[in-house]
Amino acid sequence: MMRSVSVAAATLCLASATPWPVEAADQRRTPVVQAVETASPAVVNIFTERIVETPFRSRTPFAGDPFFDDFFSDFFGGLPSPRTRETRTSLGSGVIIRENGTIVTNEHVIVRATDIRVLMSDKSEFSATLSGADSDSDLAVLMVAADRPLPVIPMSEDDSLLIGETVIAIGNPYGLSHTVTTGVISATCRRIRADDMVYHDFIQTDASINPGNSGGPLINVTGRLIGINTAIHRKAEGIGFAIPVSRVRNIVDQIINFGAVQPPWVGIQVQDLTPELAFHFGVDAGAGALVRGVEQGSPAAKAGVERGSIISSVKGNAIDSASAYVRSTRGLTAGDGLALTLVNGGRAVEVELKVAALPPQRIDEFAWKALGLAAAESPTGRGVRVEKVRYRGPASEIGIKAGDEITALGGRAVDGPDSFRRRLAAFRNSNNVLISVVRGRRLYRVTLPLDKGP
Repeated sequence: MMRSVSVAAATLCLASATPWPVEAADQRRTPVVQAVETASPAVVNIFTERIVETPFRSRTPFAGDPFFDDFFSDFFGGLPSPRTRETRTSLGSGVIIRENGTIVTNEHVIVRATDIRVLMSDKSEFSATLSGADSDSDLAVLMVAADRPLPVIPMSEDDSLLIGETVIAIGNPYGLSHTVTTGVISATCRRIRADDMVYHDFIQTDASINPGNSGGPLINVTGRLIGINTAIHRKAEGIGFAIPVSRVRNIVDQIINFGAVQPPWVGIQVQDLTPELAFHFGVDAGAGALVRGVEQGSPAAKAGVERGSIISSVKGNAIDSASAYVRSTRGLTAGDGLALTLVNGGRAVEVELKVAALPPQRIDEFAWKALGLAAAESPTGRGVRVEKVRYRGPASEIGIKAGDEITALGGRAVDGPDSFRRRLAAFRNSNNVLISVVRGRRLYRVTLPLDKGP
């Protein structure tokens, strides 16, 4: 029985490979088929390898046994655990966007990879180098050196999306190379939480997107790139998400030009509109967020935003608190446009501004003022070293000293001054930040209140 099924299946495959009459093939070559034929050669399969160190204890037959753990801790707790190196591989997808071998994929596909390889539809294989990545947007840029111009998927120049329009996802779900799924755009501007990250302005589609599709293209029926698929919502069924091409274009340009995404700068400091303040300004409580400060020379200052204004909406969405303003502006990148509705003296004014890159010296000033410390390159190569601590500043009050190393902010690792600045910039409107401090052989995780000052 199994033999007959196999023969039948083989016959079907051979039959499907038999050329159809030209007239019939032309009738079946719909816009979707044409788009797939055009785009598929520029979709790549990404293989990554990373070396991980596994604690000796986890490889013993007694791992997880409380008695053994206590025994091991008593006898070996003061010594580093013997470790072994293992290789782990992962699969993902990518899109060639330039003939010179520039590839876009998801950051989570290549994170911590020690070796990245790219397999094309024609079975040619390349070793790829990482040009840069941004975990906040979950995008990464790779480069491969080819001896010929590579096929590309052009980015759509029209950023508008139609709810209900047909879209196509191409990728390598579960290692099934160049799988094509279709669907429609279900919604736009979705805000998605995954693990400890929140992603903004995603495209939602019912085109099937599974692990392995991550980093692959979402295209329209003209064969143009409108998004990068990401399989971050693991429990979703019939729901897929993609990063819109407008954000992809911005992030890729910054990575190529600067090696990293520049911290965004609006230049507005906000606070909640309490009932007392609302009465003073003649508005209802919860009518927006009060501007308590505008940084000199910032995009907000150039757009005419003033201290004492009330921000009632961001990008057309009403806000009712300072935290709502922070949520609405999180995920912005340098070069993005930002529309605000301001209320001054009972009159609503629409303001348009362009987000700029935050100058590094501004972040250093913020570190000194809000954290109460100055940081520099660490001689150990991990995190940053605390150079100076401001007297009676937040860092001093909590016990941080010069010579300590800061290895993470907000639970995410920093690996140098630039990384430290980018991470710290994300907390400029926060009230506190979780900070990981290494002193000697001890690691401390403490929540540091930020000094907002006058």
